[in-house]
Amino acid sequence: MRPSRGLVLSALAAASLLVPLTSGTVAVADEPRSVDGAEHRSTDLEPVRSATSTDGQDVLRGTLALDPREVTVIGMRWTGEPEAGARMRLHDGKEWGDWTSLEKGVATGPDMQATGEWGTEASIVLDADQVQVELSSQTQDASVETWTTQVTAQDVAQVESMPTADAASEGVIIGRRADWAGDMDLIPSSGPVLDRPKLGVTIHHTATDAYYAPEDVPAMLRAVYNYHARTLDWRDVGYNALVDRYGRAWEGRSGGLEGNVQGAHSYGMNADWFGLSSLGNHEISPVPAAELGALSVTSAWVLNQHDVEVTDTVTYTNDYLGWTRQLPALHGHRDVYATSCPGWQLYQLFGTLRAQVGAQQAQDRSAVQRIGGENRYAVAAGLAQEAAVHGARTAYLTQGTEIADALGVGPVASRDDSSVLLTRTEALPSQTLAALEELGTEEVVVVGGETAVSGQVETTLRRQGYAVRRVAGANRYDTAVQLSHEQEWSGDTVYLASGSNLADALGGGAAAAHTEAPMLLTQPTTLPSVTAERLAELAPSRVVVLGGTGAVDDAVLRQAQRLLPAASVERIGGSNRYTTSALIAEDAFEEASSAVVAAGTAPVDAVAGTQLAADRSAPLLLTRQSCRTSSVDEVYDSLGIGLSRLAGGSGVLAWDAGARTC
Repeated sequence: MRPSRGLVLSALAAASLLVPLTSGTVAVADEPRSVDGAEHRSTDLEPVRSATSTDGQDVLRGTLALDPREVTVIGMRWTGEPEAGARMRLHDGKEWGDWTSLEKGVATGPDMQATGEWGTEASIVLDADQVQVELSSQTQDASVETWTTQVTAQDVAQVESMPTADAASEGVIIGRRADWAGDMDLIPSSGPVLDRPKLGVTIHHTATDAYYAPEDVPAMLRAVYNYHARTLDWRDVGYNALVDRYGRAWEGRSGGLEGNVQGAHSYGMNADWFGLSSLGNHEISPVPAAELGALSVTSAWVLNQHDVEVTDTVTYTNDYLGWTRQLPALHGHRDVYATSCPGWQLYQLFGTLRAQVGAQQAQDRSAVQRIGGENRYAVAAGLAQEAAVHGARTAYLTQGTEIADALGVGPVASRDDSSVLLTRTEALPSQTLAALEELGTEEVVVVGGETAVSGQVETTLRRQGYAVRRVAGANRYDTAVQLSHEQEWSGDTVYLASGSNLADALGGGAAAAHTEAPMLLTQPTTLPSVTAERLAELAPSRVVVLGGTGAVDDAVLRQAQRLLPAASVERIGGSNRYTTSALIAEDAFEEASSAVVAAGTAPVDAVAGTQLAADRSAPLLLTRQSCRTSSVDEVYDSLGIGLSRLAGGSGVLAWDAGARTC
């Protein structure tokens, strides 16, 4: 049964009318503006001389009519002093609630620098038909800013498919930005990814009342994003991550959870502290056990990623606010700034929270995200969009059934940040066409001959306005050679894989991309002449043969050695495809904070996953359907991998595949 949402304060608003308090007539507000699927209004507040604020001054006030069926974020923006006496109250269709004071103004702009332009924190409103807002008359250029979003069928399906992040799960499940963004075009954050670790976690709340349904959460996050990114001009969500009352965790700011992404959540703290916020008003609402569990496992994972213990304290100087304090590694926003955040009911549980975080740190669990889809074409599209957040001018297109032509594409595409997409032989899948448009692609490079990708696919692409060319050889070995001519190679290594027994080569694409090496193909017992000629031309100092003798016979290694007598010709192969992928990763990477994980039985997903692995400087590892083998588990430990990005839907990979040991 769907719970009553009640009245929710956070950051979304669907306002259609602005009614000054003393007016007997209805004044029509600015016409709404559609922005990437959300409805936005910006309306000036009017002075009300007959009303007084809490401190006896005249005020700027307005009344907004809302649609209670929609998710609404409301906030105010003004020029002047941050202490503007901002407050609001809601009407539930029968009566007005009490006035609620809002936090003092936060600075606008990407760096949260005080320039005299201020805004309130976002307030999410659900199930209210009106809201009144108020500011001190000492402010100038005051406006009420509203964003409206709606819950979609996609939101419902996403929430139902995603386990909670609490201790009941084997891994720490964290929803991706794409999981809540839906069809939005998110602005990549302008905040840098720093090369030093975080010092700890700052806990916030969104001043959101507890009564919302699970399916409301993605729409709420879209509204928060719009208010933070566009109204406050923070370019993105201010928090690095958020958790909801049902125990799910969600990625906030872009840049990847595994690195030190600078946020916009606390003055003078954004570069050094991870901003984690709960969706709830915990000044007045209790903290559900599931939400506290999500806060604990997410905080524990973050602290482990940055080698911080929850019991640590840090002597920290905040140059912006002008203080030096002893801060716990996990602390509340009120510990660093004059605010009630994260709310008294949550703050008084910090002893319990820290104890839970310590217990979770001892388990050292991996975080897990999924790039899935209903078929291999959708998965490849999702992987391309996850890798190329700034778009991709060029896309390499290869068939989605026979992957031999695709093995060498990943290293080639990674050299100039191109994407890799899949097609059927005779027709372009709708998911691929949509991804090309989403990525802003201008040129499509078709890989393989017309028996692999027909001329009709080329014709369709040209009709869509794309520049199209084809890279193909007389056979798969020649095609791999032609692909290697697409780029200049700065490394001194060449990877050599079987063109018929492909399983052992699946992790090689990510390794080749990381080491800036091409991948060529060989027959199982004989080095093809076209491959031998290209090897001689490249003259590498190292040739890495992928797979055991069942994939590539020792005779091929001897032929390569005779061809390149000064080179080191080495085999990387294990007892099975999982061990081989682990050995390839150990050889190519000294360290990695994340990995792309593909099912050993889904080679197409593995090939498409190379582009995301290359973008994140991560290995691609193969796992079983529901667990990672001991050899892969050892790679997680040796490289320091803490985040698994699953490449594939739940039909090929369970969530535990990225976290549980077989």
